[in-house]
Amino acid sequence: PTLLLMMASEKEESRELDALGPLGSHLLRPAVYWLFHSWRLFGYGFIVPPLLAAQPLKTVVAIMAYAAVHRKEWWQQNVHRLFGYGASRRHRLVNPSAHLIKDDQRYLWCLHPHGVLADGWHSVIARNEDSFSDKGNGPPTIGRKIALCFAPVIQHVPVHQEMYRDKCGSADRAAITRWWKTSDTDPALIPGGFAEAVFANSAVRDIEYAYLKGRKGFMRICIEEGKDIVPAYTFRVNWMYRTPVALRGLRARISQHYFIGLVPFVGWMGTSMPLTDNTTTVVFPPFAASQYSVSQLDEAHAAYCEHLKKNFDLHKASYGIGGVELQFIGSDFE
Repeated sequence: PTLLLMMASEKEESRELDALGPLGSHLLRPAVYWLFHSWRLFGYGFIVPPLLAAQPLKTVVAIMAYAAVHRKEWWQQNVHRLFGYGASRRHRLVNPSAHLIKDDQRYLWCLHPHGVLADGWHSVIARNEDSFSDKGNGPPTIGRKIALCFAPVIQHVPVHQEMYRDKCGSADRAAITRWWKTSDTDPALIPGGFAEAVFANSAVRDIEYAYLKGRKGFMRICIEEGKDIVPAYTFRVNWMYRTPVALRGLRARISQHYFIGLVPFVGWMGTSMPLTDNTTTVVFPPFAASQYSVSQLDEAHAAYCEHLKKNFDLHKASYGIGGVELQFIGSDFE
């Protein structure tokens, strides 16, 4: 079923690309592709200050106009459609565990690793306009609606809020559990957080880092709420950008404490365009967190890490990183 969904998606994408003909594919799409990756990684931050200096009134008016319309559905749909046209078709989301995920059960979806900014996942969502709309049924192959518990500011960040609409917010307990009170939407988060983003680096091809040591809050919530966890791993996402290796431990601790990623990155020819678009997000089998008690929190966390590594090792060769080892690290990393 996953293969059939992927083939249908590819046919739909081919029709999209053909709509504007060769001129659109060769001239317009590269420009939108660049704009998508530049702006989703805050490239507009480099042009706003000069514009404020050169044309302060017009720039302020433009910012106010964006603030007025950015949460409107028509704006979100059209911006999403535009960037979806430019987003790469190489990023994939596959769900070989669909038969293990029960329709009548609610889950916490955990995305690994963080990458610079959930890069592979974001590109998949960009291509699928209904992934986070009320009329859709979630991201492709997932089969249910998902809400991202990342950070409250995401609801107002250009290129991100247009994709995630009203289904994004903070990662605290209240923000996570409120989605289980809805009839059809599961919460999702990235347990490694901004600290894990520090370790995304295309120059490191033998190790993948999971910043999960000591990070047990998500597990405690699932145990107390009686919910299982569905992990998903994006292979090769850490190879999309090059980042410095200096002071990674310190930068990770600062990032974790202040909820901001200290991740200077470099893409293709020094730009924000990625070094590779060849990523695949694979949904792993559910982890039965609900079978543990709070007194078994440490045991449950250790078992989850083992579950994650087992499935990482099972799939890594199929998605181009066969020689890579998954290591678990935390705030003690130097």
